[in-house]
Amino acid sequence: MKLKIVSLIMIFLVLFSVSLSTGYAREKTLNELEAEAKANREAYNKAKNEKELTEAERDKATAEKAEVEKQISSIESQLESISNQIEGIQKDIDAKDEQMKDIMSFVQVTNGDSNYLEYIFGATDFTDFIYRISVAEQLGDYNEELIEEYNKDVERLDKKQSELNTKQEELNKKQSELTVLEAKLNKEIETLQSGMVSKDQAYKTQIELIQSMKARGCKGTDTASSCQNRLSSSGSLVSVNGTYMPINSGYVTSDYGYRSYGGGEFHTGIDYSKSVVGDPVYPIADGEVILLNYNKSCGNHIVYVKHNIKGHSYITSYWHLSSWSVSVGQKVSYKTQIGKMAGRNTGDKCSGGVHVHLNLFDNANNQWENRVARGGNPNSGRTNPRTVVPQTPAKGGRFSGR
Repeated sequence: MKLKIVSLIMIFLVLFSVSLSTGYAREKTLNELEAEAKANREAYNKAKNEKELTEAERDKATAEKAEVEKQISSIESQLESISNQIEGIQKDIDAKDEQMKDIMSFVQVTNGDSNYLEYIFGATDFTDFIYRISVAEQLGDYNEELIEEYNKDVERLDKKQSELNTKQEELNKKQSELTVLEAKLNKEIETLQSGMVSKDQAYKTQIELIQSMKARGCKGTDTASSCQNRLSSSGSLVSVNGTYMPINSGYVTSDYGYRSYGGGEFHTGIDYSKSVVGDPVYPIADGEVILLNYNKSCGNHIVYVKHNIKGHSYITSYWHLSSWSVSVGQKVSYKTQIGKMAGRNTGDKCSGGVHVHLNLFDNANNQWENRVARGGNPNSGRTNPRTVVPQTPAKGGRFSGR
C-alpha cells in the first residue's frame, strides 16, 4: 500500500492552556515540546542518582542482615553447646546423688537404733570399723562439695543461656526489620527504574521527532499540527519508532488519562475515531498476533499484537472491532489489516461510536505474557500509547494518512 502523507507529532501533550473558543486545549509549540523533552532528561538524571543512592542503602542493609544472620547462627550453636553441657552436668549430678545414697546407707542410723549397715558390719575389727565410718563420711562430704560445684556450673550456664536467648531475640527483631527495609528499598529501586525507563524513552522520542520536523523546515514557534499539515501536503512520510496510526485517517476523541466527563473515569487508552463503519484497522507496528478475545458487551472483537519496538517488547490491543481478519500466531506488518471498525448498534456498551480503542502494555521480560499464561487479566497494567505513537494528535486533532 502506497503511503502518501505524513502524520507527525503530538508528543505527550499533557500541559495545555484552555481555549474557550474551540473547547480544546492549546497545542504546544516545538520549542515548548523541546523544553519538556529536556525536563524529562533532567528528571531521568535525578531518578538515576536517587536509584544509585537507594541501591547503596539497600546493599548496606543486605550486608548488615547477612552479618546479623551470621551472629544468629553463632548464638544457635552456642545455645546447643550450653544445652549439651547442662545435660551432661545433670547426668553427673544424678550419678553423684546415687552414690550419696549408697554411701549414706553405710552410716545411716534408723529409728534411733544403732543399726550399722552392711559396709560397717563388714569390719574385721574395731580399728577397721572406725576406718570404714571415716571413709563413708569423707566420701559423703566430697560428693556434697562436688554436687554444689555442679549446681554452680548449671546456674552459670543457665545465666549465659538466658543472656544468649535475649541476644537472639534482639537479633531476630533486627533481622526482621532489615528484611522489611531491604524489601522497601527494592520496591523503591523498581519504581525509580520504571520511571527512568519512561522518562528516558520520552526524551529520546521527543527529541528525535522535534529534530525530524525542524530538519524538514518547521520552526520552533510552529505547533505540531501546523507542521503536520505542511508536511502532509508535501506527501513526505516519516514513521516514528517504526510505528504508525491504527487507521488511515480520522481524529482523536479520547486521550489516555482521567476524563473531564463521565464522572472523571480513567481512560486506559486512546480512541481513534472515524464515521465510516467497516474501515480497516491496522497494527501500529510489525509484530505477531498473540491473542484474540471476544466480549460483545465491552470491546466486541479484540486483537492483541506483540511488538519489538527499538529493542523493547510491547503488547497492543485493538478494541471495538466488528470482526478480525487474523489468527493467533500470525506474523503481521503495520500494513496488515487485522479487523474492521464496528458501528454503534453492536451491543458493545463500552463504545459510543465508530472508533478503535488502542491499549499499550509494557512486556519487558515477558511480564505481560507470563501474567496471562498464569491466568492473569490480559488488560491490567496498561500504559500511555503515546509512549510509542507520539505522533498521535491531541484530543480533537485530526489526521489523514498513517
